[in-house]
Amino acid sequence: MAEERDDSYNNEAPEQAKKKSKLSAKLIIIIVGVVLVLAGAGFLVYTKFMGSKEGGGHEGAGHAEKKKKEEGPPALVGLDPFVVNLVDAGRYMKLTVQVELASKLDEPSIKDRMPQLRDAIILLLSSKSYEAISGSDGKLQLKEEMLARLNEAIGKDTIKHVYFMDFVVQ
Repeated sequence: MAEERDDSYNNEAPEQAKKKSKLSAKLIIIIVGVVLVLAGAGFLVYTKFMGSKEGGGHEGAGHAEKKKKEEGPPALVGLDPFVVNLVDAGRYMKLTVQVELASKLDEPSIKDRMPQLRDAIILLLSSKSYEAISGSDGKLQLKEEMLARLNEAIGKDTIKHVYFMDFVVQ
């Protein structure tokens, strides 16, 4: 009888092992399938929404790279220092600025428009008070206003960033 029990035990063990291996194989296949679907969905979302800000998801980096080659690399153009009186009586400001252009190809047209650019900056700076530009928030707002006025004077969005090289108020 002991042998019968051993035989029946041995017969059940391989069957249970086969069932467990079938279940674990099915489970592994399901998990791999779910992971692949999630990875594909993640890739799709990334390329659609994060890939290229200029033209959407289908144009991709190739279009942006081609456009950048046509425009050329960005360029920095320095403007002569500005010394202006502030609205506050007895206060003046000295400011040196560099502007970043979208492309080096725009540099000649910017240099031709330098009188208009300087005029726009002088008018903006002379309308400011010490309180308006004393904090970092005021300086950031001044940069944004300068960028808008400079691009308005040019007639298109050629200037991408404004950098302060010297900023003195007395």
